Amino acid sequence: MSSDEGETVHRGSYLLYPDDVSSDTMWPKDTDLAVLVLNEPIPQHNHELFSSMWERATHRICIDGGANQLYDFARSLIPHAIVGDLDSLLPHVKSYYKDRNCVVQKYDDQDSTDFMKGLAYLDSKLEHQSNNCVTVVFGGLGGRLDHTLHTLKVLFNSHKYRNVVVVSDDNLTFVVPKGKNKILVNSQVDGPACGILPLAGETVLTTSGLRWNMHEQESSFEGLMSTSNIIDSPSVTIDTAVPVAWTAQFRPPPT
Repeated sequence: MSSDEGETVHRGSYLLYPDDVSSDTMWPKDTDLAVLVLNEPIPQHNHELFSSMWERATHRICIDGGANQLYDFARSLIPHAIVGDLDSLLPHVKSYYKDRNCVVQKYDDQDSTDFMKGLAYLDSKLEHQSNNCVTVVFGGLGGRLDHTLHTLKVLFNSHKYRNVVVVSDDNLTFVVPKGKNKILVNSQVDGPACGILPLAGETVLTTSGLRWNMHEQESSFEGLMSTSNIIDSPSVTIDTAVPVAWTAQFRPPPT
């Protein structure tokens, strides 16, 4: 994210595929990359993307059973740390990574989830300068519904001081803050379908760049929600009264 004359600019998928064509689509200067792996299978069609992100990352963290997923995906990729209450971490996976100098950090606190523990661990490594780090999360928006809702909750609760994007099987998702926002669209991988989800409460939306734009339209979880919309422009603007989730189809180039 960056700010331009009162408008928050979101690089979106350009964080995954940086482009040197303009300053907006380049990797943000003086910014770390953290990759977090949650306990969901890493899609094989994301193999090239994941491997590239892993290689670029300054911080590589598996969240509990996410280490099992990484082990099954590619054993040559070694995380810096495995974090959580470790109730899902398989013994042979734990031994494999410990033998390769991976930190295994157990937290017994049951008032926070493993995802929250992983972000807290990352914050400790960043010395709480989380605004200078882009966090790309693989998993968390598939599988159990309660896990999906919790992932979204964490995104909303931390969006003011963390730049987090979630890559799931077919989507790229992040939180858009209150106010004026511009989302940069990479037509090679983004869309066409997208949605604006008012999960933080009722809002009023004005948009541009979509097939079905809104002008001062009330939107809420119980009322109208912009789902199955279509991206029609190289950028999408969203002016919102409260934070909303932006989610779009994500199509990594075939390997």
